[in-house]
Amino acid sequence: MDFLKRGGVILVFSFIFLGLLIIPSASAGFFDFITGMLASDTTSLNISIGNTEPTIDYVSAAPNNSITESGSAVLSFLFNVTDADGVANINRSSAIGSFNKSTEATRTNSTCLNVSEVGNTITFNCSISVWYWDANGNWTINATVKDNFGASVQNVTREMELLLTTGMVMAPTALTWATLAPTSTDSLANENITINNTANKDITDGNVKVTSVNLRGEETETDYLLAANFTVNNTNTCGGTAMVNNSAQGVSGSTITAGNNTAGSGQERLYFCLEEVTAGILQQAYSTVDIQEWTVGVS
Repeated sequence: MDFLKRGGVILVFSFIFLGLLIIPSASAGFFDFITGMLASDTTSLNISIGNTEPTIDYVSAAPNNSITESGSAVLSFLFNVTDADGVANINRSSAIGSFNKSTEATRTNSTCLNVSEVGNTITFNCSISVWYWDANGNWTINATVKDNFGASVQNVTREMELLLTTGMVMAPTALTWATLAPTSTDSLANENITINNTANKDITDGNVKVTSVNLRGEETETDYLLAANFTVNNTNTCGGTAMVNNSAQGVSGSTITAGNNTAGSGQERLYFCLEEVTAGILQQAYSTVDIQEWTVGVS
């Protein structure tokens, strides 16, 4: 028993010694497990890559342009859109072009065409109609586009000059009177003439002009109904501007601002009156047949 006890002591101490040899060589995780501490863990990541707005870095120079009388003229320009995120990020259907001028209606094309793609750049072509009454002067060219994230950019660095144009159309082109007596006075023509301003120049007072000539007798050609016996007015009355043979006379009070004739704008009416019959002339028809006709014009 003493030997066993001694042996047991030896065994016990051997176990303890062995344990002391083993435990220090174990991984740190073993201690962590025992103490509840960890040497590593996991983490989530969240990174947002921001959208880069496109740029409009070029708008073509627009030449000077004239309107088309009584109609519309189509004017075009190009602009380039560059997107660092690639052309796929450019919203092609959002490309808009417009001409802007204060006090004037904006002229717009919201379907500008994609005409080329090179690298990160798209070139758009915008064709815009301007109307005959659109004012002359400088109009701002506005190019606008969005990307697929809704970021919108515009370029308003270019201008287009619309030139001043004068034009008119009138109707009817013939005037008649009822049969008059030698003593007739204040006789208005059966018709009045309507003048349409078919361009973009405002016609100011005195610049609606009538050039008259003496009316010659159709049977006795040596007799004349004098132009000086006629007046022209912008109201349906006699007593207007007196005519002078073969000389352009500005009709007092007549003005024709540019406007949409179809909507009733940009128009003026002229009324022709024979104030009195020239004394001593024969009873016959007097007209401009085979001689110079009367001319109505604007300037």
